[in-house]
Amino acid sequence: MTILDLEDFEIGRVVISKKGKDKGTFYVIIGKDALNNRVYVADGKHRSITRPKPKNPKHLQATNWYLRELKERLEDNREISDEWIHQQLLVYYEKKGFN
Repeated sequence: MTILDLEDFEIGRVVISKKGKDKGTFYVIIGKDALNNRVYVADGKHRSITRPKPKNPKHLQATNWYLRELKERLEDNREISDEWIHQQLLVYYEKKGFN
C-alpha cells in the first residue's frame, strides 16, 4: 500500500473519505493547507464550496477521477456552484455503478 501525502492530492481530484462519520463519502478537493497538512473537500450537498470540510490526507483515498474544469474555474475566478459540484459527482457515481 502506497502512503500518499499532501502533494498527491491536487485540486479537482475526487476522493473518498476513509475515516470519520463521513466514511465512504465522495468529495472533490477544492483547496489545500500545507501548513496544517489538510485538504479542503466539498460534495456540493452536505459540504458546500463556501464551507468545505478540512481533512487529513491520510484519511482520504484518491480516485483516478479528476475534475479538470473545477481547477480551471478556480484559476479563472469563475463561478462554481454547489449544484455543479454535486452534479459532477453524480456522474461519477453513475459511471461506477453507485446509483
